[in-house]
Amino acid sequence: MGTRITGGLTVRKLYSAAVLADEDQRLHLLELRTVGAQVRICATGLPHETIISDRKAMILAGAKVRGEREFTATTSSTLIDAVCAMFDAAWEGAVDLEDYLSQDLPVIDEDGRALLRMLTTGLTDEAAARRMGLSLRTYRRRVAEMMRLLEAESRFQAGVRAGELGIAG
Repeated sequence: MGTRITGGLTVRKLYSAAVLADEDQRLHLLELRTVGAQVRICATGLPHETIISDRKAMILAGAKVRGEREFTATTSSTLIDAVCAMFDAAWEGAVDLEDYLSQDLPVIDEDGRALLRMLTTGLTDEAAARRMGLSLRTYRRRVAEMMRLLEAESRFQAGVRAGELGIAG
């Protein structure tokens, strides 16, 4: 991490906003910027970590399953060109890291994050309120407040919006 990118090498890193929910990750991305990498945040989730070297070789990393990750490596120019085209399209629609971080994002405290986690469990309002130690009325009021804060018209939309902003529970 401590070395500056030199020799005309261009490094572009594209992340979903969810990575910003972790303070260590946010600091890592800012450090990447200081060594010359370009970092952007896109609104949608990214399914794979992808490394492309000089448009000649590519590695795709799958999601961790039971602590294991599957990797696929290729030198197929057809596959590499297709992934590069998709990356470029996502890159164009993404927001520069500093611009993203300077937005007026809603501030959600630990109680709010706990509420967001409850919304993802599929529990009934009654069960979620009980788990949080709240009355049903208070739980529903807090859900409504969270939806207003996230400018969402539904609970599902609130979850999606929280994920986009990197503030999901």
